[in-house]
Amino acid sequence: MIQYEPGSIAAEKNDIPGAGQKLKVTVQLFGSIRAAAGKDGQEIEIPSDWVVHELLQLLSDIYGAEFRDEIFLQARDELRDDLTVSVSGVITEHTKLKSLKLSDGAVVALLPTFPGGG
Repeated sequence: MIQYEPGSIAAEKNDIPGAGQKLKVTVQLFGSIRAAAGKDGQEIEIPSDWVVHELLQLLSDIYGAEFRDEIFLQARDELRDDLTVSVSGVITEHTKLKSLKLSDGAVVALLPTFPGGG
């Protein structure tokens, strides 16, 4: 179960061990993802045992349908192929995001494919 605390963005899982422990991560948003969210990022407090995919689902709940469509396919379980996810400076394969735990102070950047080239 996800709960939002008034005045801040925070999430909890009440039915898991260690749910009381929290960590802070910074989310950075770019391009059309930033436009859909209406901001370029923020710091979020989450349970200490969350993986990247859970964070992305929380973000889609916070920012709404337009944001969700920028990062997920129709099923909220699969990410768009043209989404790049960087965790603390390391571009991470989508297949690893459901098992990659976040650490305190991690920076998760979401980047769409940028048109153009050279």
